Order: sequence, then structure tokens, then C-alpha cells
Amino acid sequence: MGGLIMNFRTWETRYFPAGEPVQAAEPIARFDEPEDRLLADHPRMRRILVRGRPGWPLHRYYLHWSDGTDLVALDRRVASGAATEADFAGVVVGEPLDITHPVCGSDLRVVALDVVLPLFADGTERTSAHSYRTACPVCGGRLGGSVLEFIAPKAS
Repeated sequence: MGGLIMNFRTWETRYFPAGEPVQAAEPIARFDEPEDRLLADHPRMRRILVRGRPGWPLHRYYLHWSDGTDLVALDRRVASGAATEADFAGVVVGEPLDITHPVCGSDLRVVALDVVLPLFADGTERTSAHSYRTACPVCGGRLGGSVLEFIAPKAS
């Protein structure tokens, strides 16, 4: 299995630095490899694999920063074992979803805030302090919800 082991509270995760392919010795629920490759070098996100409970399948989530954290430097700290909880102070957890913008009807693929996986004890504060995408990339209209990033449309 690839990735670097990182523990958040009671969850052991596999952290994937920029560019490293997500690989596991078992299936990953709802994993889309082309989409993962598209987001592997994202400047505000890093990918993790985590099992919500013993016996459950692995899931891929995104750690998302909106505070300008230098993720290249973070990747180096994680790889060397020097990363601390402070390195993850500005992060929230996201998951890829399909949404439809109610104004223009555009179908959008996004990474949206995930509140089901409580990796961090101060999740409510993190969620409130985080910045979200608020405009539809198609029509510019107001976008509700907790969209962290837009995923480029897949080629047909």
C-alpha cells in the first residue's frame, strides 16, 4: 500500500503527497482513478485513505486548506516524520460529489465539505473559519453549500 501513515485522533490514514498515485492492496470505495490523477497535484488539497470503522472499505478523502499553507513543504515534513498537529490546523475534510446548480441547471463535479468523518476534534470551528467556493463556474450565480473545489469536467 502506498502513502505515508498519519494518525488523526483515532484514525490511521494514508497520506498521499502531491503527484503520488493512490494505491492500496484492497478496493477503495467509489474510487475514480482518472479523477484522482487530475487532483493529485492540487495546490490546496492532499489525498488520504481512511477506513471509517474496522471491517469497512477504504475511502479516499481530500484534506483541503484555504489558508495558504505551503503543501509542498508539508509533504516534506510528513515524509520525514516531522509533521505536527499544527501543520493541519487549517484543514477540513472533503469528498467528491456531483451537484446541480439550481439557477442554471449545470451539473458540477466538486469536492465538498464532509462532516461525517470527524478527523479533528475542533471540526465546527474549522468549518466556520474555512473559505468555500461561492460562485457557479458556468453562470457565475451564487452557489450554496460547502463547495471546497470544482473538479474539471471529464473528457467525453
